[in-house]
Amino acid sequence: MEYLNPVLLLILVGEICLGICAWNSPRFLRRAAAHLLTRADVVDLSRKESERRMKLWLNEFGLEPEGASTTRNQARVHRFSQDEAKVS
Repeated sequence: MEYLNPVLLLILVGEICLGICAWNSPRFLRRAAAHLLTRADVVDLSRKESERRMKLWLNEFGLEPEGASTTRNQARVHRFSQDEAKVS
């Protein structure tokens, strides 16, 4: 046991406890899965709302998203060779 990492031991004990709970009560497994899926949905909705707010404020102030300006600048560069480039 002295070679076993304490974190790995904690994970192993947690897995054993979850396995015993799921084996004794299938409802526990369904509740745990529903809880985790609900949290994932909330995170997705939060991310989408954040993107929507960012677009709203960018339009309100007349700014461009960070990626749009770099792609526009890259499109203006014409490469003649690997060493020289000309901006139009």
